[in-house]
Amino acid sequence: MNFSFSGRHMEIGESLTQKAKDACEKLEKKYHVEFLDANIVMKKETYLFTTDMAVKTNTGNSYFVVSNADDPIVSFELAIQKLEQQFQKKKRPTKCSKKVERNTFDNPVSESGEDAPMIIAEILDDLPLMSVSEAAKHLDENQHVFIFENISNSAVNVVYWRSDGNIGWLDYKIKR
Repeated sequence: MNFSFSGRHMEIGESLTQKAKDACEKLEKKYHVEFLDANIVMKKETYLFTTDMAVKTNTGNSYFVVSNADDPIVSFELAIQKLEQQFQKKKRPTKCSKKVERNTFDNPVSESGEDAPMIIAEILDDLPLMSVSEAAKHLDENQHVFIFENISNSAVNVVYWRSDGNIGWLDYKIKR
């Protein structure tokens, strides 16, 4: 995990930094994710402390929270609470409850009597014409892959969430 905790117009102590690391590790364990990047910036403004927290996880999701309080520790704890609320909203099952054998595609009914997974066809009538960056903006939690026609070369392209949390891009040289 790339972890950074910095202060603007103030210095961050070792105890608060350690508290932040511990809180991030606790969230990782609780929600079964790995933080790729965790950036925390605490600012002292007139009478308030503002905590900005940006986290990117291995599931490809990014989270950003802001909290304000008159005490730096309270401001940080509010940010952690808000981050946990976002995790709860995006919480989804990570494993399929139905066990599928490798050879089920050759044999539609497995020996254990369970049905093989269904193959569902989705027909694309027309691919949207756009740039790679525009297509990447279409990716979200519910859509892990987006197929489009690249505006620069008229080829069929695919953008997708990689397992490391980055966005992958497939540029096929076949023209439509």
